[in-house]
Amino acid sequence: MNKIKLIAILLVVVFITSTGCKKWLDINTDPNSPSEIDITKVLPGVMYDMGDDLSIAYSRLGYVAAVYTHQLSTREHYDQYGIVASSYANETYWNDLYAGPIKDLDVLIEKATDGDNMQYVGIAKVLKAYIFSQLIDLWGDIPFSEFNVKEIIQPIFDDDAAIYPQLITMITEGIADMENEGAENVLLPGADDMIYNGDIDKWVRLANTLKLKLYTQAQGTSVWDAAAVSNLLADDLIESDGDFMLFFGPNLNPDNRNPVFSDEWSGNQISLYISPWMFEIMNGVNPDIMTGITDPRIPYYWCNQLAGGEPENPAEYRDGDFLTIYFGSTGVNRDHAGRSSFSMVGTYVSGGKYDDGAGAPDGTLDADDGSGDAPMRFISYADRLYLEAELIQAGLAAGNARDVFDAALNESFALVDKVVAGLSTDQTIPILSGETDVVNYTDNILTQYDAASADRQMELIMTQKWLQGYGRNVDSYTDYRRTGYPIMFDPNTNASDGGPDGNGDVPTQSSRDYVVSFPWPQVELDLNNNAPAQKNITTDKVFWDVN
Repeated sequence: MNKIKLIAILLVVVFITSTGCKKWLDINTDPNSPSEIDITKVLPGVMYDMGDDLSIAYSRLGYVAAVYTHQLSTREHYDQYGIVASSYANETYWNDLYAGPIKDLDVLIEKATDGDNMQYVGIAKVLKAYIFSQLIDLWGDIPFSEFNVKEIIQPIFDDDAAIYPQLITMITEGIADMENEGAENVLLPGADDMIYNGDIDKWVRLANTLKLKLYTQAQGTSVWDAAAVSNLLADDLIESDGDFMLFFGPNLNPDNRNPVFSDEWSGNQISLYISPWMFEIMNGVNPDIMTGITDPRIPYYWCNQLAGGEPENPAEYRDGDFLTIYFGSTGVNRDHAGRSSFSMVGTYVSGGKYDDGAGAPDGTLDADDGSGDAPMRFISYADRLYLEAELIQAGLAAGNARDVFDAALNESFALVDKVVAGLSTDQTIPILSGETDVVNYTDNILTQYDAASADRQMELIMTQKWLQGYGRNVDSYTDYRRTGYPIMFDPNTNASDGGPDGNGDVPTQSSRDYVVSFPWPQVELDLNNNAPAQKNITTDKVFWDVN
């Protein structure tokens, strides 16, 4: 771990002094004078890095967000909202996104423009806008206008609210580039486009949906544009066959598997523990939301290693064969070793074993029990429907919120089936869509929706979006901060005697307030004279956080 941290610090220094290099694609020997490259070789590295950096694999950005949206628990210092400026995730993946994908996309835009290969230019602009939006959603103000500008090695931090409209403009330009009928386009994206295989119609739909996402997140601010949103809702948006997601591979050498699978299922220890908060909500035992409704996605979301009530002592949170730890635990068994007993992130997120109730075939779940090629789901058709349902429910768009919410629920289950269909696993995994328990589940959720107040209806919409977004948690973290939903576990109030529902016996606490934006990386502040003073991460909000 010390070696990894040293490498991370060196990488950050490399980034700040603009001598950058790329770990997957060695195209930036000098970022201000890139070498000649084959533009058809750029997208795979960019897409892989996006999927890796934003995932919930150990100490990635999505991992921290998943802990703070209470889908995961951890023993690391991120527990009890403990992220600091020098945290590994905070420094490493800030640098990795800037020095890697963004710089590579700038090179792709330049070289593809020179060759009049405008489909590549348009795709690169959309991907660049997406990455910058994720950086803003985590950190707020970030280097933008002066980043990767010749002779500027210490870029200013631009105001986050000022960058969002520029991202929307960038996406609009990207659409125009992709649809430029006069372009020469000698080189066309194909197999190198690991998401849409060169299908420009799907890229345009994704671009429009990304704009809709940014506007929705910015409601209540000066960025909001009601007319633009109305036009987008009537335009070409992501459809059922156009999910913006990257399937990883099943190969070990070179390792192109989902990083969650590589880290958790292939190692001698695990770091991702399923949150009891999500476990109880999905099992219908949380007394405040969706009570009495069991979620059929459970065996796809995690896999129990124990089976048939196997003993495991000492244990912290145990329910049947499910075993995990609490967020903020101060219990005596918090650090108990349990590589062969803790429940593990499952098929939907990692490509691990579907939970058929048999537990670990050989005593411990490992790489032999799964395929590891589950996708990173950046923006799905289900996400698009939840965005629409939210806007309608908030009175910001026309339509029937219940109907759209119903469609979003059904698509959430269909998305699980899409993930399973793309795996190379030999395990027989049941289909969800249309099954009786799924129909009953959605009917029960809609019954609660029909009986709820307007605020409660919004809570149900955002809670379901949080559940289907499992494994892609930067957006869940954004949604919670800007809407207040879903209601999250509070170790100081929800569990005075330890458990998410107040029925446990393990003491939990948090000595820190909730983190409303990530701290700026310490190395960045130390080496960039134009960086601002460090923020207060419990009060300095991202611009769209107006609650």
